[in-house]
Amino acid sequence: MLTGGFVPCMRTDWPIKKIKLQGRYIGYDTDDLIVFVRRPDGGEECKILGQIKHSISITKKDMTFGEIIADAWRDFNNSSLFSKGKDVIALMTGPLSTTDVNDTRTILEWARHSDNAEDFIKKVYQTRFSSRAKQNKIKAFKTHLNTANGGNPISKDDLFEFMKHFHLLGYDLDREHGVTMALIRSLIGQHDPRRVSDLWARIVEEVQSANQNAGTITLESLPEDLRSIFKKQISEKSSTSKLSMDQSGWSHRSDKSVLIVANFLGSWNDRNEADLEIIRRLSELG
Repeated sequence: MLTGGFVPCMRTDWPIKKIKLQGRYIGYDTDDLIVFVRRPDGGEECKILGQIKHSISITKKDMTFGEIIADAWRDFNNSSLFSKGKDVIALMTGPLSTTDVNDTRTILEWARHSDNAEDFIKKVYQTRFSSRAKQNKIKAFKTHLNTANGGNPISKDDLFEFMKHFHLLGYDLDREHGVTMALIRSLIGQHDPRRVSDLWARIVEEVQSANQNAGTITLESLPEDLRSIFKKQISEKSSTSKLSMDQSGWSHRSDKSVLIVANFLGSWNDRNEADLEIIRRLSELG
């Protein structure tokens, strides 16, 4: 929100307007955080409901996963809080196991890229297209959804629609030198490279305080001195440590992927077309 970035899982690149923490008291069951984004013209709004766990196992026997699915199912069917086709639900957890990355995420993406429930189910159970591991993952979802539905089996259409709206996100914030922290530090460093650690500590402190009080975070609610830092333009560096925006033709890019990639690369020569081509290709992959 401070850097003007976007949330994952959304089909829109709308700016973040507010982040609600501990939203159970206003009716959300998936309540760790609710991130609201809004169309730049101030019109339409949508949101991501997030549940955070340090670790999880996507199996029929995992009761924690069952509780998460039950909460998500109630929110999914609460039309006063959740707009199907616009809002999404995300389980945010630590590093994921290989099977969850390869199998759970795959079937969730199959749902989002299927014409209908029949098409989706066919993919999951198609010999040589799917696998037993993927079939076990969807069985885990069905088992917990049936329980959440009062013990009554949900329909194929309901399963399909729920899977389309459900996301699994893995982060490694528990690791000081992990990839997620490197990306965060890179974003902060674009605004004040000398005080990255101090600024991150300030942000964490603000979030912890809001979380303890079931607070809502907006740009306006954050301290002015913190907000002002992220309004500053990136200071120019020497030609071997900055992009020549005019020469590379990237001055109109709306995202920060180039700068993040560049931060990881270190120094380069903006007059060397080979260097620029490498950065260009890496940024497109991001």
